[in-house]
Amino acid sequence: MKSLHFAPALIALLGLFCACEETTTIGSSLVEDQLKIVIDSTFTASGHSVKVEGIRSRTTTQMLGSIDVPSYGRLTSSVVTQFTSATVLDTANYRPQDVDSLHLIMRCGVGSFLGDSVVPMGLTVYPLTRQLPSPIFSDFDPEGYYDPSTVLASKVYNMSAMNSDSIGKLSYRDINIKLPRELGVSLYQSFVDNPSSFATPQSFSRDVFPGVYVASTYGSGRISIASLTAMRMYCSRIKYNEEEEKNDTISGTYDYFVVTPEVISNNNLTYTMDPQLQAMVDGGDALVVSPTGYEVEMEFPVREVVDAYRSAGGDKVVVNSLTLQIPADSIANDLGVAPPPYMLMVLKSKRDSFFANSELPDNQTSFYATYDSSTHSYSFTALKNYLSDMFDKEEITAEDCTFRLVPVLVTFETVSNGYYSTSQVESSVVPYISTPAMAKLGIDEAKIKFTYSLQSQK
Repeated sequence: MKSLHFAPALIALLGLFCACEETTTIGSSLVEDQLKIVIDSTFTASGHSVKVEGIRSRTTTQMLGSIDVPSYGRLTSSVVTQFTSATVLDTANYRPQDVDSLHLIMRCGVGSFLGDSVVPMGLTVYPLTRQLPSPIFSDFDPEGYYDPSTVLASKVYNMSAMNSDSIGKLSYRDINIKLPRELGVSLYQSFVDNPSSFATPQSFSRDVFPGVYVASTYGSGRISIASLTAMRMYCSRIKYNEEEEKNDTISGTYDYFVVTPEVISNNNLTYTMDPQLQAMVDGGDALVVSPTGYEVEMEFPVREVVDAYRSAGGDKVVVNSLTLQIPADSIANDLGVAPPPYMLMVLKSKRDSFFANSELPDNQTSFYATYDSSTHSYSFTALKNYLSDMFDKEEITAEDCTFRLVPVLVTFETVSNGYYSTSQVESSVVPYISTPAMAKLGIDEAKIKFTYSLQSQK
């Protein structure tokens, strides 16, 4: 049986008090007992940097390019990806020979890059020769999954509107790569011959088209970040209009093949840390660096918190909250590489399974916090259930106390709570790869507050 007690009426009184290692008495004129609100902040944590070789991102965000950032390091990224196909192609109006062209579109929001928007960068697109492995990690080497002699397309591109008014007014920039028309014709013919192979992403990648490898092959100075990737097909056909006795041209544009969460897609990342950062790690600083850089392993003083609970009276204690605030300092650099927007705090023993199973924080073994730019910190405020589980254990082991702090991206969806109310709930938590990010965590200076109510005879 859990020994953690909840008293909503008492919790409501907490807003009246603020103390550190202090006891406050209330209600003594109304009842025979006196109520003490105790805020104990005498606990300390410890932590150190841990190298991360590869991450399992499971994201449709795709990074392409290469960049050197003083005080951060050098990051390069290429892409391998499969596609989800439309289950039905328009065979009523078009035949395979009516495919005019096929383009690979990588759409980036305005400003969705790190570095110089004008610097020319080069890429090369190869068809995959076999299915991608699962699971797949950021240190994946595509060698053996493509034929270097078979090139679908090459392109030099930038992320600037280049003084074009029509492009400048758009909210996005497209990396538009023209693929061989023959590939489009072949894909259309595959649907005509065997529509069932388009029924699922798995059957499409297995039986029709394994996907593409997009390699960054030229230039340095920018990482472009695509939030949507698709193969766009342009079709046209001349049909005779019997009523008007003339030929009509029917044309259409179709994004039949799109990168979605259901398919395997991966950013192949290579990161070389700047010597300045490496010196900080070697000197004992707790750094988080993403993507595929460093995480922080933290020892949380839960044994000491449980001892404080039992010393205060155990079953007579009503636990109100357990919170953790970790300072996070920016590291000076020339390109605005900032602390990651979210931080996951997960038991070390459950870190890998959390990402492998696409889990969400449960506020028992995993939690997340948003970076607060005003206080320069991450605040974890929902640790009470974790503490409750520790009360029930006969022995608290090192596994119960050891956490990983992982930079993550948290996405949300809106749910309805009735006719007039909605709320945002977490829909996914994945390792942060959207842009380079880094911070120095002040684990030794973290503020841990254990707040409880204690009732005793007057």
